[in-house]
Amino acid sequence: MKDISELTLKDLQPSQFYISEKKLATVEAWLHPADLSNFEPIPVKLLDGVPVMTDGHTRAVAALRAGLDRVPLVWDEDELDWRLYRACVTACRRRGIGSPADLLGRIISAEAYAEQWDAWCDRLHADIDAGVIEVVPYTRADIPDVLSFERRLREEEADWGWVIDDAYIAQVQNSFEGDMFRDALSYLAYLDGQAVGRIDACLIRSHFDGSTKAYLDWICVIKSYRHRGVAQALLARLRQELKARSVDTLIALTASNEEAQRFYKHVPDSILRDTGIWIDI
Repeated sequence: MKDISELTLKDLQPSQFYISEKKLATVEAWLHPADLSNFEPIPVKLLDGVPVMTDGHTRAVAALRAGLDRVPLVWDEDELDWRLYRACVTACRRRGIGSPADLLGRIISAEAYAEQWDAWCDRLHADIDAGVIEVVPYTRADIPDVLSFERRLREEEADWGWVIDDAYIAQVQNSFEGDMFRDALSYLAYLDGQAVGRIDACLIRSHFDGSTKAYLDWICVIKSYRHRGVAQALLARLRQELKARSVDTLIALTASNEEAQRFYKHVPDSILRDTGIWIDI
């Protein structure tokens, strides 16, 4: 990781996705690119090894518009609600915002800012406090969240059988390229501002009876978040999507551990039958 003095604006991950035109005008009125002695340092905190801006987004955008690529930065030492910041960073990534430069085209009026950012934050606070589970499609932008999820799995339970290395990450990234994985369905469950569960399936098309079925490849929830309805929410979302695609059968191999067995036995409209077998090719 770079020292904070080496970081440029392009190295920083924003945690908000709109800039107020009114606030920006105020900053630009006092900002002098040649003299940053009055420039309040932008606070930065590491989130999963990534330097995240916890404030100062308007100053960062004003600096970029003034032709600057470096400004004073400082490590944020405050205790923050990481649930909220994780959720905000995830929302930014989903909108293609990975640096302050991506905010240059997201400058809106003060009225729109109040409606589209301030009100969004209020809803987010309420959802987090209420323990609302959000289930969303897994996209390439969510890979950092998934890697954090998988590392958390390993922190709370024994080894999961595969290594999170560069080769694995590259393989996952490649799965979002082209049409090879067009029949893959993946969803993430977010709670407390972070990915805590995941479900993966794929469509199976067969000439046997001309049908399309689905295979449940994986469903997993971080141990400390189990028994809170996360797995049920994931399965419900997958079933909803399969029904929309006119798929009427979901096939699953039940894991051998007792906790998984209990879950599958209580899945509505299901029956345990046949025996699964893994054949190496």
